[in-house]
Amino acid sequence: MDAIALEFDFTSLVGFTPQAEAALLRAAESWTSVINDPITVNIQTQFMQLQNPSVIGTAGSVTLVTNAAFSDNVLDMLRLEAALENDDAIVAFLPSIDNLNIALPTGFNFLGELSGTKANFKSFVPGIDFDGAAFGVTDAVINFNLGFSFDFDNANGVQAGHMDFETVAAHELGHALGFTSVVDQVDFLLSQATAGTIAPTILDLFRFGPGDNPIDAASFTSATRNLIPGVNAFFDDTDNEYLLSTGLSGDERQASHWKDINSIGILDPTLAFGQVFEISPADLRALDLIGYDISAVPLPAPLLLLTIAIALLLRQSRRSGLKGKM
Repeated sequence: MDAIALEFDFTSLVGFTPQAEAALLRAAESWTSVINDPITVNIQTQFMQLQNPSVIGTAGSVTLVTNAAFSDNVLDMLRLEAALENDDAIVAFLPSIDNLNIALPTGFNFLGELSGTKANFKSFVPGIDFDGAAFGVTDAVINFNLGFSFDFDNANGVQAGHMDFETVAAHELGHALGFTSVVDQVDFLLSQATAGTIAPTILDLFRFGPGDNPIDAASFTSATRNLIPGVNAFFDDTDNEYLLSTGLSGDERQASHWKDINSIGILDPTLAFGQVFEISPADLRALDLIGYDISAVPLPAPLLLLTIAIALLLRQSRRSGLKGKM
């Protein structure tokens, strides 16, 4: 049976107690209660000893990359999705692929491809069997670090010396939904003294650097999207602006997160013992603009179906991790 709103199907639960499973389902419900897209996101998840002892959890999402010839069709689909919601009018002013200005380190190239998690493409691209043989059923693999003690019920607070499991799980599910940046790939390649061709994620279409702060629709279209690690970056839709992490070679936080300051949202890169995050207006705004149908986005003031055959190429999994504050 097809989903009638967002659903998560946890296809494997390795190492889960009944208490851990209940907490995972509550974390999932924090997203499903505010996202209306009729899609199912298939997650494999387990507890394991992660190699990095400071990482609480990781999300390895299946990432799809558009054939460059079809990238404008993808943007058209994103615009059509946004046209259904008055507060998403800025999406209509996304530039065409040929007019998309990208700032990259020397040696890197942008050849017109776009990327995103499989779950993200499910949210706004119609007519594709994303769970068929071409792409496989799984959307993401989420791992939780056995090296941490977790509190599986924060209703009465979080036990001293424990991590709030619901926060960690909701955070990793947010990555699976599409809160990712190709800046992390650029950062890794630079650390290996190499370069390559990159495909910005859907979220990267809203990533800007210093001097390219869009203030209206025209500047939103023309402004350069900045994908250089270490450069101060922000998510901007001309009404809302939120700082983003700048990469392991920058502020030492993966770029697929909000800036580690002022607790912007659940996609914060770090979590302290006893700390609880909830999904914030910033989190919802980001997912809203990358293609999800949000039931209610509490924004700060101010406030035709397209039938196209689209070629999506499966490239690789990306992994984002939530780190602990000791």
